[in-house]
Amino acid sequence: MSTPPKILIELPAADEIDDLAITTPRFEVRKFEFDRRDEKADLRYPPCKAQVVIVVKGPKGTALAPCGKEAWCVPSGMVGSAEEIPAAAKRIAKEGFGLYLRSIELAGMYDVIWHYAGLTVKRLHFAYAAVTEEDAAPSRNAVQFFIRPEEKVKDEISMAALADCKEK
Repeated sequence: MSTPPKILIELPAADEIDDLAITTPRFEVRKFEFDRRDEKADLRYPPCKAQVVIVVKGPKGTALAPCGKEAWCVPSGMVGSAEEIPAAAKRIAKEGFGLYLRSIELAGMYDVIWHYAGLTVKRLHFAYAAVTEEDAAPSRNAVQFFIRPEEKVKDEISMAALADCKEK
């Protein structure tokens, strides 16, 4: 008999999810599942309760960050266990990508599951539509602005976030 895989669930508190659901007129939670069973999970990061993906529109288009060899993604990062989710989105944009956000609005929520060798990780992702009036300040994850960002991204979560934020 084989041992079932371990599951790591990283979720906000139920009251935080309820608050977001009440203050957001309408959104559907989408599920994404990724098979990475040929990889070992890298768990060397501080505890988190969620992840945010931020579609930032600026004067020169939509901000994208490099993510791998010749690949682009929307800016994203982890929400610390003691942070409020909207505040974390602003922090991630500023500290991680040099973007100062003028406004943010929740546009989507994703239930993301990664299956690694012997471990499954489940984490909620919150997609925010954001606006900046400035070019990005220099940062370690330098962003570039694109007029048609959907032509540059390949990953499913970035594509979903771009689609969900299109109307915002």
